[in-house]
Amino acid sequence: MMQRDEFNKSIVLAMILAGVTAFAIYGSLNASLEAQRQNKETLEKEIMHFEAQIVEIKDLEKQISMLLARQKAVEDIQSDRNSPVRLLSEVAKNTPQGVVLTKLGQKDQEVTIEGIAKSNESLSEFLDNLGQTDSWFSKPELQVSSAETVTTPSKAQLSAYKFIIKVMFLRSQESVAPMGAASAPSPAASAAPKA
Repeated sequence: MMQRDEFNKSIVLAMILAGVTAFAIYGSLNASLEAQRQNKETLEKEIMHFEAQIVEIKDLEKQISMLLARQKAVEDIQSDRNSPVRLLSEVAKNTPQGVVLTKLGQKDQEVTIEGIAKSNESLSEFLDNLGQTDSWFSKPELQVSSAETVTTPSKAQLSAYKFIIKVMFLRSQESVAPMGAASAPSPAASAAPKA
């Protein structure tokens, strides 16, 4: 009987030991799960915080781009404030004798010049003047040139050349140098008096 009692005691002791071990393992796993849950909650809070910061950064970038667009618009308005006066002054300065302008139009930076030249040389000089590197104009293109008979106010009939030129009017003198001239001015064009 004693052996049996000892055997029963050892079985009970083994069961108690197994129960304590199982409880310890359960407690350890439960604590580990709780730590993982807390880590997950902390990470979710951090993710939400960073997502809110990302939205705020995107809003700031949008505001910055809007402010930069406004700044550019104001700068363009300021630079274009004297543009009409400068355009007329530059056209007058570059128009040689023997060329009469009949129409001047502007759309954005593109200027259309229509007129009558008494000779091809006068027309060529006008194009050369517009294409000079120190001019406010760039890329002059002769769109139309046709020989026609023109009646003067005194009813005289003269042979002349009707023309249409398209040219880019530059916003600032700084942009003149890289644009370059359409063609080099001829010595005759440099020596000819300006109207």
